[in-house]
Amino acid sequence: MVNLKFLEPFGTEQGLLNCLMFTPVGFLGVLVTRRPLAGFAISMGLSVAIETAQGALPAIGRACDTSDLLANSAGGLLGALMAFLITRTRPSELAAWRLNAPRSIVTWVAFSVIIGVVWSTSIQTHTVKSTEAVGSAGGNQRKVAIAAVRQAFGNHYTVDNVQFSSSPDSDSGTIMASLPVGFVQVNWPEGNEITASLDMPDSGEASGFPVPGSPAHIKKSNEAKKVATTYVEKHFPWALPGSTAEVSPVGDNAALGWMVSWRKHLHGVLMPMRLDVQIDRAGHVSQLSTRKSPDVAVPSIRVNKVNAVQRAMHSAPGCRKAEAGELLAVQDKANWNAVWRILVTCKDSSMITHVNAHSGAVEVKEKNPAP
Repeated sequence: MVNLKFLEPFGTEQGLLNCLMFTPVGFLGVLVTRRPLAGFAISMGLSVAIETAQGALPAIGRACDTSDLLANSAGGLLGALMAFLITRTRPSELAAWRLNAPRSIVTWVAFSVIIGVVWSTSIQTHTVKSTEAVGSAGGNQRKVAIAAVRQAFGNHYTVDNVQFSSSPDSDSGTIMASLPVGFVQVNWPEGNEITASLDMPDSGEASGFPVPGSPAHIKKSNEAKKVATTYVEKHFPWALPGSTAEVSPVGDNAALGWMVSWRKHLHGVLMPMRLDVQIDRAGHVSQLSTRKSPDVAVPSIRVNKVNAVQRAMHSAPGCRKAEAGELLAVQDKANWNAVWRILVTCKDSSMITHVNAHSGAVEVKEKNPAP
């Protein structure tokens, strides 16, 4: 695996451990040979052999990774330089190990040939933009995370730690900000989706975000809706114009409160904006999920719900039932389409099918085993 993020291993715990692990190899190599190049070559050769074995032998259970190779080599180089400085400033009475030049050349040539053969026959390379799943967030990412926390909760919470979970094949990912009672997540680089969860402590006391003016105890769904609307008017006013709110209980008998959800329809098509706010029994915000998105234009609707169900059933022969959900806007690269989201139930499985409401094409099938 070739990691295009060249300096990534030096900012991760695993990379630093690899570097420290190979420092003694380069150090001892120079102490024995009194030659910095030879000591570094020994450490790098060992690293290449280990990474090649990991990539060629599935039983080891690890992949060959250029990040590990780079960190190992850096550790070997560091150890070699340390030993070189020591041997230069404090000469030893021990005689250096004399290398036989012809034998050394033959050994390295043979080693290179073996490594080359193994790589060409047993290892398939692929390129990724990052291998570290979670790492420290950069300066701009931290600013985005703090701005999201301030938008959602003002100055009520301090931000303890900010991390970034990256996608292996792109620069996108999720920024995660830790709070004293939960976390906030923001998508990157768009920054238009915010998710928050405020944990309840073991004591059972309310830990959510208090909404000014809310009653101390929420008993009915309309009270929860009123509190949520007050909160949204101040923190996410963009979600209110043209949208409608629905309230649903969370937990048995609304033990965890109510979820108030705002959605917007345009010409019968569900737009991509989203806002969900959970209000607990104490009148606090305990969960939050937002997606800020402008209204989008979609091609004309030519396929109705009944016809979409028929097309979905035809695409899944042998299945017994199909249930159509909402007509929603779905992005396909730079374009937006209206699709019917249909649940198709089969004997041993079920699948979510998207039928294009303009062309009638069955575009997506998400298959799941039957419960």
